[in-house]
Amino acid sequence: MFNKVVNIILIAILFSGCGSDAIKTDTATSGHVWIAADESLRPIVEAEEQVFEAIYPDAKLDIIYTSETELIKLMLTDSIKLGIFTRHLTNEEKKHFDNIKITPRYSPFATDAIAIIMNNEAKDTILSVEQLSKILDGTYTSWKQINPKSSDNPLQVVFDNASSGAIRYLKDSLLQGKQLAKNCFAVKDNSSVIDQVEKNKNNIGIIGMAWISDKDDSISHGFLNRIRIAEMIPRDLSFAEASSMKPYQAYVALKQYPLWRTIEMLNCTGRTGLGTGFASFIASDRGQRIVLKAGMVPATAPVRIVKLNND
Repeated sequence: MFNKVVNIILIAILFSGCGSDAIKTDTATSGHVWIAADESLRPIVEAEEQVFEAIYPDAKLDIIYTSETELIKLMLTDSIKLGIFTRHLTNEEKKHFDNIKITPRYSPFATDAIAIIMNNEAKDTILSVEQLSKILDGTYTSWKQINPKSSDNPLQVVFDNASSGAIRYLKDSLLQGKQLAKNCFAVKDNSSVIDQVEKNKNNIGIIGMAWISDKDDSISHGFLNRIRIAEMIPRDLSFAEASSMKPYQAYVALKQYPLWRTIEMLNCTGRTGLGTGFASFIASDRGQRIVLKAGMVPATAPVRIVKLNND
């Protein structure tokens, strides 16, 4: 918490030292701008940033990676006017921008998913949506409740941050107002979740798909060697009725994988500038190809899905 407060104070100091003329000197391809992004999206946002700055060397993007809740707070205090995350503003949050006569504008980015990960020694790596709900609300507290043949070891659920977008998504879509169970705990970030799951065979981890989707990336590949990705069965279908699936590109594109979500960039600057230029780049053919290469689902480009038959 102390580090978060320090970060917010530093951002406020930086912005307080910038006069209105300094803020407005950026263009769509040059200048400097601050952006806040959900930490679970860091790998794909960094990939877009690196290519954008390589193409436009006069452009400098400073991106703050934080939790969804902290990101919204930064935007509502006008410390940051550009955000990349996985939900829209609430009606109450919109009132802030109505009061300052700015219309928030969303730009499409990608379709993402929540990945459920387990230790390499885990035996029960297939879960239904209903089972995941019962794990999160505390109805299930041991592995034996998932599978009677499993051990009676206690379950523990680890996630990136108490105010993360991933947990907000799971609460909204699965818990229907219930609180997280006492055996659910937060760490620092998505890489810390992977560390915890690797070390403890009783842990179940919740991370963003972006951290493991790019199999050509050395970091993602390294993570995949350290943990197992759980397969999910969609809601209201039994083990006998449906095939389980991992958060792979094709399943997310077809919205068959049940824990999918959309990523968008929110621009609250009220004008055209470097933030608008970066949003346009992300939505362009080149930006969307970066999404595709990263193993995620582009928002504005078609995905070709090929079905292979084992004949």
